[in-house]
Amino acid sequence: MNVDVLAFGPHPDDVELFCGGTVAKLVHLGRRVGLIDMTRGELGTRGNRETRDQEAADAADILGVDIRENLDMPDGGLNSRDYNQRDIIVQCIRKHRPQLILAPEAKDRHPDHKQGMELVAEAVFLANVGKYPSSLERHKTRAVMYYPMWWHPEPDLIVDVSEFWDVRMKAVRAYQTQFSSDGTPGPDTFLAQPKFIEWVDGRGSQFGAIIGVKKGEAFTMRLPIPVDDPFELLVNGTGEANP
Repeated sequence: MNVDVLAFGPHPDDVELFCGGTVAKLVHLGRRVGLIDMTRGELGTRGNRETRDQEAADAADILGVDIRENLDMPDGGLNSRDYNQRDIIVQCIRKHRPQLILAPEAKDRHPDHKQGMELVAEAVFLANVGKYPSSLERHKTRAVMYYPMWWHPEPDLIVDVSEFWDVRMKAVRAYQTQFSSDGTPGPDTFLAQPKFIEWVDGRGSQFGAIIGVKKGEAFTMRLPIPVDDPFELLVNGTGEANP
């Protein structure tokens, strides 16, 4: 199925945690949106493959996306030098032909986050190489927005997601095995403590404050953003340029 936007996450729940509001907003604006989980998160301390599959399906329903797929790569084993893994993502991009990709940007200790970031970045390039071996036609993605994971960047873009924050957080809470502190069985983890959800909420407030709105989600860009009319973008657009 062709989509307008494809959002990649190394694990189920990564997209919801770091750019779920943007996904919900794009759906609301009428864009066809797909979510791609690279692994099933089977090494997680809490939950298992089956419960996380169901939680991912529930979260997708909450966000209203058109598709959600899992590439079934090994949790803890993402590797940007694994040509087979990279090929899987190339074929995924060529299959769904998105104009915009949301991809992880990682500077943290989780190896899957960093390797997932590189896998998607390299696959975006190779999906547009005409002689790359594939039964699917080459595809050029028009733009890639990288969502920061466990760090606070100097963002290139901040999306106002104030109206969609409640939906986004409902999708996050669909992962009860990961983030619930209400007696859901499982060992104690940082993710399952109430302060983790408070951190997620505070992060949205921090990025929102930078652009003068209630809640925001930050993105970085690896290439300059082409602008035809800066006046239209910064003055007549949806937000106000910072003085």
